[in-house]
Amino acid sequence: MADLGYYKMHALIVDDFENFRGTLYKMLMDLGIGNADSAASGEEALRFCKARSYDIILCDNNLGKGKSGQQVLEELRSTDNPCSDSLFILVSAENSKGTIMAAYDYEPDAYLAKPITPKALDQRLGRLIEQRVELKAVHAAQKSGDDELAITLCKELVASGSRYANACQKLLGQLYLKKNNLTAAEAVYRAVLDNRELEWAQLGMVKTKLAQNDLLGAQQWLENILQANPLCMKAYDLQADLYKLQNDSEGLQNVLQKATDISPLSILRQQALGDVAQQNNDLVTAANALKRAVKLGENSCFDKAEVHSLFAQTTIDLFSIDKELAKPLIREAIACVNNLEENFGKTNLRKVESLLLESQLQVCAGDQRRAQDALASAQSSLGDTKDEDALSVQIELVRTLRFIGKTDDAQRLLGDLLHRYAGKEEQLQRLDVLLDEPRSEKNKLMVAEINKKGIAFYNAKDFTAAADAFKTALQKLPNHIGLRLNYVQAMIDKLKTRFESSVSEKIQQTFTKTSAIISQQHPQFQRYRQLNDVYNSLVRAYEKDKRG
Repeated sequence: MADLGYYKMHALIVDDFENFRGTLYKMLMDLGIGNADSAASGEEALRFCKARSYDIILCDNNLGKGKSGQQVLEELRSTDNPCSDSLFILVSAENSKGTIMAAYDYEPDAYLAKPITPKALDQRLGRLIEQRVELKAVHAAQKSGDDELAITLCKELVASGSRYANACQKLLGQLYLKKNNLTAAEAVYRAVLDNRELEWAQLGMVKTKLAQNDLLGAQQWLENILQANPLCMKAYDLQADLYKLQNDSEGLQNVLQKATDISPLSILRQQALGDVAQQNNDLVTAANALKRAVKLGENSCFDKAEVHSLFAQTTIDLFSIDKELAKPLIREAIACVNNLEENFGKTNLRKVESLLLESQLQVCAGDQRRAQDALASAQSSLGDTKDEDALSVQIELVRTLRFIGKTDDAQRLLGDLLHRYAGKEEQLQRLDVLLDEPRSEKNKLMVAEINKKGIAFYNAKDFTAAADAFKTALQKLPNHIGLRLNYVQAMIDKLKTRFESSVSEKIQQTFTKTSAIISQQHPQFQRYRQLNDVYNSLVRAYEKDKRG
């Protein structure tokens, strides 16, 4: 092997066991590595990586308390730091599928299983560094932002017959996609695939097809990839992108569910699943995915306050329709909101938000005294502010007052907010979430368009499409009674054609939610009662048929 300049290189060893750090240090010195530092934790490793650049990072996955090796890798790859493109070798004694799948999401340059032998380390490092040396000029051009030079250099290496031609073609495709030169990107991937069915080239074709808005072509490539390799997580991610482009929230949820079943330790997919399931009103799936996301967020750079808040709010919503299903989540949700300030910094608005969510959760837990105390503390901290930044917590305050049974206070506050923001379109759009009829012009127009579209589908007896149309609007306007009843009516007619338990359950959940927000004086109350009677008759008839 040619001289790879090991003596010039600086390595970082990350492991919580001193003896293993010492063993790896000796191996690296024996290989001729010039310098090596050691860190005993993920946090210490990141401090080192912010202070200087390392050529090689050898990091154990299980680092005890604090950040894991995977979380160190995530942070280095996703944030601006001197080691964002260092060679990263993840080391682990664990060989569980979940651990390995999660690690590969952020593409470590290599994965080594303990115990490590000097020969295995030498071979793995040799291949990685030889490729790094060969592509040094390409990486330098990329780092300086000169993509045209990087493209030229990649072409030259491919033309010269470099043993790393595949790596150059992979980079070339990525560079063309980045520059939106889709014809050139497709040509690169097709040239590769004409010789070998390499997965990275197939994934590149999917990205190219998505960029060309050829959704059918993208789907066909994805089906081929997943048929050959059902564990290809990047294919599931691209399939999720495809469903987003098609505005297919059910398809999106299904593919995210498959992906999280295969790789349950991916925080970003759990967050995405929780978010889309909540929009789809699948509160059980949403609450459980968000609960896992909160857990995975411990020590992760991808942890977000809004995920914690959404977990709490979803638990509250689930309690409104099924107390038994929500019960196992309530204690964790309370702990989650109580730690919001500690985890994400102290601000007055965050304090108020956490107290309001706690108040609602204490109602779920059956502790009215604590619920009232948390509400009083939130109101005291919020005061009579007119700050527009406080609108989100004022909306949460209206929800809390309603949930705790103070409906008159809730209505007065909502009236004050509507008066204060009269004529302010952006603020009214946000307040529409609390109303049974929108006040903003944008949402009034959306309701009119959705009703027109949904009714057309309904008249054409396409009840699934009609229900989907109304459900899309309900994601933005969950308290709109008319949209809820239109959705229920479409679902009931769907149930008449074929009784499905999943459809029946969605209807029942919608009725439960509607019963909590509709009054007997509401203009659509009679329609609500009539639809409820029709639904109950269908259920009774189905149960009678089952009994024979």
